[in-house]
Amino acid sequence: MANETKQPLVITMSGNRPIHDVANDLKAAGLDVDQVLEFTGTVTGSAHPQAAERLRGVAGVADVSQDFGVDIGPPGAPIS
Repeated sequence: MANETKQPLVITMSGNRPIHDVANDLKAAGLDVDQVLEFTGTVTGSAHPQAAERLRGVAGVADVSQDFGVDIGPPGAPIS
């Protein structure tokens, strides 16, 4: 697992536990936490692919999904 690349993840909370408690449990389960977004009930971070199932098992987690970058292009571009 040490030589595998970590993948960016977005974890959606179920709302039945405080988000910071869930974020601490996610960290203990292998997530490198980047952001805790209380307003949207999400936590972003990265983990090895094998950790995804472990993260899904954390109490208070509704969903674990791979994060994909979005590029909207520069202002005024004909295509974004």
